[in-house]
Amino acid sequence: MLSVRIGFSPLNDAALVVLAEALGFYSAEGLDVSLSREANWSNIRDKLSYGLLDAAHVLATLPLARGLWLGPAIGHIIAPMALGANGNSVVISSKLKEVFEGLGASTLLESARALRLVIQHRRAVSEGKVTLAIPFNYSPHHFVLRHWLAAGGIDPDRQVQWVVLPPSRMADHLRDGVIDGFCSGSPWPQMAELNGNGVVLFSDPAFWTLKPEKVLALRGVWAEEHPEAAVALTRALLRAGQWAMDPSHADELALILSREAYVRAPLEAIQAALAPGGAGLILDPQTATFPWISHAKWFIGQFVRWGLTEGIHDFDAIARRVYRPDLWRQAAAPLGLSLPFEDEKDEGGADAPWMLPAAPDPVLMPPNTLFDGGVFRVRRA
Repeated sequence: MLSVRIGFSPLNDAALVVLAEALGFYSAEGLDVSLSREANWSNIRDKLSYGLLDAAHVLATLPLARGLWLGPAIGHIIAPMALGANGNSVVISSKLKEVFEGLGASTLLESARALRLVIQHRRAVSEGKVTLAIPFNYSPHHFVLRHWLAAGGIDPDRQVQWVVLPPSRMADHLRDGVIDGFCSGSPWPQMAELNGNGVVLFSDPAFWTLKPEKVLALRGVWAEEHPEAAVALTRALLRAGQWAMDPSHADELALILSREAYVRAPLEAIQAALAPGGAGLILDPQTATFPWISHAKWFIGQFVRWGLTEGIHDFDAIARRVYRPDLWRQAAAPLGLSLPFEDEKDEGGADAPWMLPAAPDPVLMPPNTLFDGGVFRVRRA
């Protein structure tokens, strides 16, 4: 068996990575996997860079940041699959939630406008800026919060203070008044709410019903040296997704995630995040694991929008060098999954289930909408 070192962050959306170990899917694919529970995304990025990890559960933006020459420029990273969709929540202080309710803010757009009024009031009475925590600068969490703030007329660079914290520490900082809110992966937002340290304002599905969040990252050199293992690893995770989609496995899934070696969080918080109305995590290998080039381009567009890179790159080439639908198809075909005909799709604009052209059968996809009605369209010849 080939030995493979895989890093992960203790979050519910690492489910496929830990399930594949707990249920023996790695060994069934001829892989001897050792998992490494990491404290933060910088650790994972750096260990991938220096060859201390072969693969990892990472932010969907992390391999793209490498492709844009942001952060350490050592080694190429590819992403042969997504590890599901959704899974994050935004938590705010109870005091801030009371202000929103007093202003009648009941939608995401209304809450962003209400926050603008809070910011204006604080400035008028010489109070500090609203402070929001994220787990990594180049993260979907950061882009979600910026998009939401901007929709309410807030300048995320001038009117908000940003701090980077490990998700497991965010609730304590919220309780102590150091921050006003945070965005992180579950189950940490649900744990904060259960402990009375804050209130969940919204979760990923309210922002984007089928939001990309984490991917499987492979060190490029390792994937080139072990092409069959790269496909086998992807297939093991797809098999874990097939298992996770069985409703009868819901209780076992939560129990596995709560183990000391994995997420190491109270079962109640994990279950709250996985339950309907929670963080909306989707693990379906058919509808939520394809590495869409359109997802990569949307994220690259956010890097440009927020001044993190300049619009001088060949974004299509970067997206296709990093996201690898070809490897997903190789891994998925033997499992009987349908293979999408295209590598891109419109993001947003589908407020009802829709059919994705694929072989051998079309795929019934969930709704795909953004809260502000925006649509990121694929350019077709």
